[in-house]
Amino acid sequence: MLESVIVYFSLFIVMCTCGYIAARRQDLCPGTSRSPFFTPEMVVLLLSFTFIFGFRWGVGHDYIKYYYFYTHNIPDRFEFLFRITSRMLQGFGAHVTVFFSLWAFLDVFLLYYALREYKYLYPYVAFFLIIGSFYLPMMNAIRHYIAALIFLNSIRFIEQKRFPEFAICCVLASMFHILSVFLFILYPLLRRKDDWFQGETLQLILFAAAVFIGIYINTIIQWMEVPFTWLTNLLGYEERYPFSYFQLEEFDRTRFGRNTGLGVWVKLLLTLPIIIKSRDLKKYYHSSFFNMLYTLYFIGVLLSSMFEKSVILYRGALFFIIYQLIIYCMFVHYCFSKNDYKYLLVGLMVILIHIPLFFNMITNPRSDTPYLFFWQRALDAPIPFVE
Repeated sequence: MLESVIVYFSLFIVMCTCGYIAARRQDLCPGTSRSPFFTPEMVVLLLSFTFIFGFRWGVGHDYIKYYYFYTHNIPDRFEFLFRITSRMLQGFGAHVTVFFSLWAFLDVFLLYYALREYKYLYPYVAFFLIIGSFYLPMMNAIRHYIAALIFLNSIRFIEQKRFPEFAICCVLASMFHILSVFLFILYPLLRRKDDWFQGETLQLILFAAAVFIGIYINTIIQWMEVPFTWLTNLLGYEERYPFSYFQLEEFDRTRFGRNTGLGVWVKLLLTLPIIIKSRDLKKYYHSSFFNMLYTLYFIGVLLSSMFEKSVILYRGALFFIIYQLIIYCMFVHYCFSKNDYKYLLVGLMVILIHIPLFFNMITNPRSDTPYLFFWQRALDAPIPFVE
């Protein structure tokens, strides 16, 4: 535990300090960018994250799988750009830490670059990324998150009505995860209307319905077995497992555990103040870009609330989880900007509630989050269950 605390908190302090310095280079107002991105502090920030997560042993459940594939053979079923890049690294004889460092750098770069006009958020990004543990799914579902973060950077092109650039981003994203092709549908939807969830009452009703569906998701799936079987086939599971959907769900839950702990309920509760103050947030940030971010955030809230219990179906929500981190940052900044102690307390609550959750996670003996450098473990990794 001590090693985990030292490494994670040291990384957080470095990233937070660098983010603060970067923010000081820019006027604290939305929608402006008056400083270059690759400043010395940003280079330190990006390389710090890259080093820690490139040299770490075990970053979520999929770490061993990617380690095994890279040190043996990259499967043909991996998407083109991920596959060809991985095989090039193999061909050059690059160490496995180079492989993981590349994806860690790409993840953190795409996240911070997408928010380059909101650099005052950078210290908050560091907090939620590390202490809020958003790094864990990011460095676990590697292909998913790279695709999601490429799409995040394409939102500006929707706002600017630049469809060719948007299409290029979606194509690039699909070369990391094939399901990214479905993101094309968001262009006409967000171009037609950047704010699909305007009223707080509508959002609360939809959120309550999503939570209800999430509670009874297995029963609902049984009622809709045919379309859900088609969906799992589309995801390619029928080629990898001789199981039915329900057998596969039970198998995955045995491997991964049931994602219904305290952290899940905390995220659900944090959704309520954000929904209640969503109208004020939109007035404060006052931009089409923020409205799109909030729309995608709320889509992610609905999907994750419905499919949190399903290891398979939750994968579709991964494209939208990153917007939770961004909206958390924007909500806390909004609270701290108000000259009202009530808002200050709410902002502090959102931050402080993540700290005991973080400690609980890294001290859990069943968790794979405690930090180890790769040289602290034998590199002869076991053969994973190949997906």
